[in-house]
Amino acid sequence: MKIKFLPLIAVLFAATSIMTSCLDNDVEQITYTSETSITGFSLGTLHIDRVGKDKNGLDSPYVDTLDCSNYPFTIDQINRTITNKDSLPVGTYIDKVITSITYDAGMLAYKPKGSERDTIWTSTDSIDFTDPVEFKVYAYSGVEGKPYTITINVHKQEPDTISWKKFDTQLFNAGNLSEQKAVYANGKVYVFGKNGNGTHIEYSDVSNDNPTSWVAVTKNVPADIDTYSATACAGYIYFLAGTNKQLYKLDVNSNEITSVGTETFEMLIGGNDIKSELYAVKEGEKGRKSGIYKENTWTEDANPFTLFPVSKPFFSNTTTASYNSDITTTIALCNNPGTTANDTAALVFNRISSDNKWEKRMQNLPLPNLENITMIYYDGKLYAFGGGYKEIKPFSQFYCSTDNGLCWRPVTECMAFPAEVPDPEKPNKEYINFPNLYDTHHGNYSCAVTPKLESETSRGNFIWIVWEDGSICRGRINRLGFTPKW
Repeated sequence: MKIKFLPLIAVLFAATSIMTSCLDNDVEQITYTSETSITGFSLGTLHIDRVGKDKNGLDSPYVDTLDCSNYPFTIDQINRTITNKDSLPVGTYIDKVITSITYDAGMLAYKPKGSERDTIWTSTDSIDFTDPVEFKVYAYSGVEGKPYTITINVHKQEPDTISWKKFDTQLFNAGNLSEQKAVYANGKVYVFGKNGNGTHIEYSDVSNDNPTSWVAVTKNVPADIDTYSATACAGYIYFLAGTNKQLYKLDVNSNEITSVGTETFEMLIGGNDIKSELYAVKEGEKGRKSGIYKENTWTEDANPFTLFPVSKPFFSNTTTASYNSDITTTIALCNNPGTTANDTAALVFNRISSDNKWEKRMQNLPLPNLENITMIYYDGKLYAFGGGYKEIKPFSQFYCSTDNGLCWRPVTECMAFPAEVPDPEKPNKEYINFPNLYDTHHGNYSCAVTPKLESETSRGNFIWIVWEDGSICRGRINRLGFTPKW
């Protein structure tokens, strides 16, 4: 109910104290507290929008209940604010909220939405918190407490869903590029690619989470670059070029290119940033053999691996072993060029630094042999995607591995390439259609990942997909962009 006589009640509180003090000294005097603090705040059961499956297996929205009693609220007694730093799930209704509040002796009042008058709070009140609500405590002594502002935060996005945006104005200076390989380094996405005029290197600055126009690298660029060999390692981008496939490195600070040593290689498989070494393959008299190139020194593996396919882009990732920080595990992946009926899975290789040898990974749940396949390390997991394969359509889904490439499971929810995604920047609701983009750009694309930027905890963590013409699709799991509250 509305407190029409709230001032009168406060006067009565004060008068009671005065009358008591005027009585005979034999009567015990009562002193009323003037404390006006809220000491505890929690929520009850709220309603939330959900999507489930109906009897026909189709998505069907419904309203569910959500126990919110365990969501912690922070009470700032200095600034008189109360809020939940851990936001409620997206879709939670906060227009009819039952609260549990503890406070100092007296009465608790609040100002309902759209009202200028205070109302006495009771534990059964259903309160609209779509806007912050003001609460205050009236002490028995007659003191009116300074108001608290209570805000209930609700996520605006599904935390584990990936959101996409397309940039159409960033186009390559060199025209359409095929045989692409994208590499992230020093706040930039570099793309190595080919067209009718030879091989090219261009980069876009993505350090502020938005791509700049493409800039061509033109100084000391060698001819006949093996674009698939581009590999980031220890602050440089290494690649092979020339008829003899000599090793070069690109300084990501100055964008200058210099040759490295005198060794020549057949392929670069990947780089190990942790140990600052390159994994390469040399062509010898007895075939291709694997080894390590570190500090201008080539060391052939004791048991050289000879089964790496040529003319394929390799995608690799290195992590530290959980049981020993001195040991690293590197996973490399590429498309399977085989022609037999059994060549239905992509090729996965693994290398443990303590063994100094490569092995072909025997996959328990194989990764389909997708056309133009790509592997990325994102959100602590390996993900693979690419063009079509048999009944699988291009860019229809991600495949995920959490066990270093042993098992690959299709991702069916959240982390996805939906066929029709409304572009939030387009008022006419244009759609981002990944399968169509793949076909339109003749299967030519490349991908790089922005790591988490430690200095900006809500920045980075983006997936950058670069298409044939230089246009870009940028994606990120929503929760990886949330600003930490704790």
